[in-house]
This record gives sequence, C-alpha cells and structure tokens, in this order.
Amino acid sequence: MNYSIKRSVLALALLGAVSVASATALNINVPTTSVAMVGSSFGGTLLDSAVTSITTPGWSGTARTAVYDTGSGLDFYYQFTNNASSKTGIERFAGYNYASLGSSVVNVFQTGSAFGIFTAGTETSDYADRTINGVVGFSFIPNTNSKINPGTTSFTQIIRTTATAYQAGNFGILDGYSANATAFAPALALPVPEPESFAMLLAGLGLMGTIARRRARMPS
Repeated sequence: MNYSIKRSVLALALLGAVSVASATALNINVPTTSVAMVGSSFGGTLLDSAVTSITTPGWSGTARTAVYDTGSGLDFYYQFTNNASSKTGIERFAGYNYASLGSSVVNVFQTGSAFGIFTAGTETSDYADRTINGVVGFSFIPNTNSKINPGTTSFTQIIRTTATAYQAGNFGILDGYSANATAFAPALALPVPEPESFAMLLAGLGLMGTIARRRARMPS
C-alpha cells in the first residue's frame, strides 16, 4: 500500500515537472512557434472578470477576460466566441498593456476546458507574440481551420506574469474589422490608447508572422 502511494506521488511530481517544462516563454519581438497546452486553469483567487458583447459589420461575438492571483503572480485570461451569424472568422486577438513588465519573464498557455466564466474552446492559437509597446497577441492564422470561425470559440489563452497588481487594460479582436473589449493588465504608468491608435498596436507582430507563414506555404 505504501509503495503504491509513493508511486502515485512520484507520478504526480513527474507530471508537474512536465507541465512546467512545457511552458512557452514569450520574449519581446520574438514570436513563439506554438502556445503550450494545459488541461485547465492554474486556479488561484479570482480578482476581476468581464464579459463583453461586440458587434462589427463583419463579425460579432463575446469576449471573456479575467485576472487571477496565484500567490506567485497574476494570470490574465482571454477568450473569444464568434457568433454563428458572423460573416468572417477571427484571425487574431491581443491584450494591452504589458509594458510595465519590461523584459521580465512572461509565459503563455492555452486550455480548451470550461471553468468560471470561460466556456469549452474549439480553436487553438497557432503562436503568440509580444511587443515592446506592451501588446501580447495570439494569432489564429488561416491555415485550414485555425481561425476562430463563425460558430466557434477560441481556447482560453493564459498569460502568466510576476505582476502583483493590476488595472484596466484592453482586449482587442482583429480580422478586417477591429474592436476593443474590457480587460485587465499589470499595473502600469502608461494610459490605454484611443481605439484608433490601439488598432495599430493590436496588429503587433501578428502581421509579420502571418506573412512569413503564408510565404512558406506558397509553391516555389
């Protein structure tokens, strides 16, 4: 019996080690090659959350965001559901403003599970990027069905930080039309930009990554 318990404890410890090892580090101006998958949220104390309905001429849907305190830092969560009535899919969304973190370690993850205000996801992000201006973006580039197509929901994207305080931020969604939703970000000194300015920031490195991937798929 004791041997079985020890084996179970060891298995859990190894599982935890694998989970930590699979973290995707997000460095400034260096797009990731993927975003690590996790089975569910990392838990912690829910500090704030928001659900925003958005309508544009091309698409409409629901943006969900929350911030949790894990005891070792703040985790920021983002998810978007694209209504079945939308005309287009969503290629990218981003959180702002993470500039106060400087070059400190930021890890990104995604999960398809439902918890709290977040629903089960069906669309995984392809990569993430982070700019010096404080934008952290997740791209759902249009290779096969990777967009957040009408009637689908993104996996919940998680940004793990060492921040200890938060304030109002911005959750931007982009595909032809751009829109902003209520969100949260690490405490910072810079103001949230006007919607017109944020549309430019939102593109971030996503456009560069999308162009590179599209060129890679073109026949030589």
